[in-house]
Amino acid sequence: MSAKRSIFRLLSGLALSAGAIATTLSVLPAQPGIAQTGPGLTIFGGVDSEFRLPYTLRNNKPRSTRAHYFLRVPGTRMERAASTLRISYPEAFTERRGAFDTDQIEVRRGRGTGGREIEVDEVVWIPESSQIEIYLSEDIPADTSFVVAMSGIRNPNRFGMHRFNLQAESRGDVLPRYIGTWELLVAEETHGR
Repeated sequence: MSAKRSIFRLLSGLALSAGAIATTLSVLPAQPGIAQTGPGLTIFGGVDSEFRLPYTLRNNKPRSTRAHYFLRVPGTRMERAASTLRISYPEAFTERRGAFDTDQIEVRRGRGTGGREIEVDEVVWIPESSQIEIYLSEDIPADTSFVVAMSGIRNPNRFGMHRFNLQAESRGDVLPRYIGTWELLVAEETHGR
């Protein structure tokens, strides 16, 4: 009879332990998983999702002189036609020895890396005011997706997040209008990855 009593006590103890663990787990808050998808959580500032613009970077290594930036603008962001594009970037980009080649900046219709090129009259890089101005031969029509394709960029010496802001002007505008921001993770690739 003592063997039955021992087994009964053991099973009762296991049942009570399982009930206690289940109760504790149901009361604890859910913990986030290790793998997360999406753009992530920005705690201090950041660009509202409605103004965040998509991009692709290639040869994105520190000090790379062959970096390619494909800065995309969805047609939904282009409420009016544009004849001039103005891209401003943080001073840290050039302070860390980043540089642009204005001869290798193009504007292309479409998505991804772009399609047909939109003719450009002139590209002016103004390092003192951290701006690139692109004067177009033909206007980009309203509701048209396009890509600012930049090649031959010299990436800064070290990794950083750089916000490139886009403004556009239509012919006859007095002030440029804000289109959106590319939050670029520049010089991110390392040899260890």
